[in-house]
Amino acid sequence: MRRVTQWRRWVPIAMLAVVVAAGSAGCADAPVAPSSGGSAAPSSGGPGVPTTTAPAPAAVAALDTGYARMMLGHHEQALELSALVAGRSSSPDVADLAFRIDRAQVEEVGQLEGFLRVRGAPTGPPPGMAGMDGMADAATLARLRTLRGPAFDRLWLRTMTAHHEGALTMARDQLAATGGVASTSALAEFSRTLLVAQQAEIDRMRVLLGP
Repeated sequence: MRRVTQWRRWVPIAMLAVVVAAGSAGCADAPVAPSSGGSAAPSSGGPGVPTTTAPAPAAVAALDTGYARMMLGHHEQALELSALVAGRSSSPDVADLAFRIDRAQVEEVGQLEGFLRVRGAPTGPPPGMAGMDGMADAATLARLRTLRGPAFDRLWLRTMTAHHEGALTMARDQLAATGGVASTSALAEFSRTLLVAQQAEIDRMRVLLGP
């Protein structure tokens, strides 16, 4: 059974707290408004994203900040995993994939850090990242460091696939919490792009793993 992530536990609590606060506070930290303007109507967020209505701007801003920090921590481990490939993998395909993942996630880390700096938020991940969906545990990381050749490639592909699947869960949750396809989130496009790119990488890793 998939573990309940810290991100999923955090979303409803943060939503409740910030929506209450929004009734008496201003929205100086509100994200960019959608081009259509006004309140978003209930709409489908696409596959895996339930129908919902965009919450108040202050709530969306708070959710975006928490999501950006959690995704930063998630990306940091993806970069750590990618760095393990050189000198251990026997597969040019795995090496190429690891390079592509590294380049993509370095760019995304820059986007997330830029988003947080503009809002004056901390640019590091929050504590407690180990319990998130897809995060490799210390034993798996230690095992990867001892392996070489096909054995390394198989464990690395399984580990990175699970890691990417965790990121997809986080992105779907962020879109659902901020309004689905009607989301006013400044990070909605980031999440949609991540869903497409990392699903393609998952598909590639499954092919490399074979039956």
